Amino acid sequence: MKKKIILSIAGVVFLGIVVFQIVFNSVDTINKSKHKGEWVESKVSVEANDFFWEQFHLGNYDSIPAILEQLTAAYLDNPNDLKTINHLGFTHMWAIAEQQSAKNPSSTIIGHSVLASKYFGESYMLNPHDTRILSFLSSSKIVTGSISKDEGLIREGYFNGLKAIREWKDFSAFSLAYTLSRLPHDDTNYAKALAWMEELANRCYCDGQNFDPESEDCIRFVSQRVEEPKRLGKKRVVPNSWVAPHNVEGFFMTWGDLLVKHGDWEKGASIYAFAKHAPDYENWDYKDVLERRLTHAQQNVTVFRKEVKAGEKVAVDHTVLVQTAIACRSCHQMSKNEIASTYKNFDHYTYLDKAFYFLE
Repeated sequence: MKKKIILSIAGVVFLGIVVFQIVFNSVDTINKSKHKGEWVESKVSVEANDFFWEQFHLGNYDSIPAILEQLTAAYLDNPNDLKTINHLGFTHMWAIAEQQSAKNPSSTIIGHSVLASKYFGESYMLNPHDTRILSFLSSSKIVTGSISKDEGLIREGYFNGLKAIREWKDFSAFSLAYTLSRLPHDDTNYAKALAWMEELANRCYCDGQNFDPESEDCIRFVSQRVEEPKRLGKKRVVPNSWVAPHNVEGFFMTWGDLLVKHGDWEKGASIYAFAKHAPDYENWDYKDVLERRLTHAQQNVTVFRKEVKAGEKVAVDHTVLVQTAIACRSCHQMSKNEIASTYKNFDHYTYLDKAFYFLE
């Protein structure tokens, strides 16, 4: 009898492991048979990917069709070129994320989120060790599911995001929290997003201490310029870098928005103010946006809670960052001074080497 009970328990445990793997660890993609990405440095690939970074850092949203034209040509030249596949995913995600920037908004914008899922899914299957891409795939699925009212796809994207957090919390927790910041303030997953942001601030922006915007230790830690972020390994996603020149500012504006929308506007205002300690704050093209958020934090509790419907135009001051025309640019755009000075002689070919894309 005891043996039967033990066997039954073992069976339940095994079944539980199987269910966990299926529900929480599986990643579904369009790609079904391609499983090996390539590192390509052909003329068409180099030119297309350089053009992507140039236009992305300039914040040239209107250049997206031209970026896609060049990247797609490089993809057709070699459909296994991992770098090109990644940047196709990023560009389509940029198009959907900052649709508020479109001069002539089109209802066909959903196509960009679908294609972002296609390319991120393909990239992930070619290189499943890259948790960054899984995070982006998670977000693109959630966005596509939200637009098309597909609860199953939203749930799938959410579980992919949780898997990414288990694998690389410093990167993926922010990615999922940012995506979920569009939820109603009383949603249970909104509360999770707030908790993730607090944990990230403790771990990444105050040297593991409990984060306090008034703490001299936290201020000193975040205000230091990191000259070579790559030497930090996976921690390179925390400070400002050539890839994301204003990552720190964007993080604290996002966290401040989440807090304000939640109703904790005083703490939100203190988080906005803390962003000013970022080493590149004076070069940030969007510091005026943060300054206005700081001034209007209390009234923005109501403003940020208003639903932004699909296709609705909304000013950058009237909603949380993820739903604005600067959803990507707030972290990734370089100022003219940074282009002319800070990163003038930056060797991005060495920085963005094979190990960067394949996460070796």
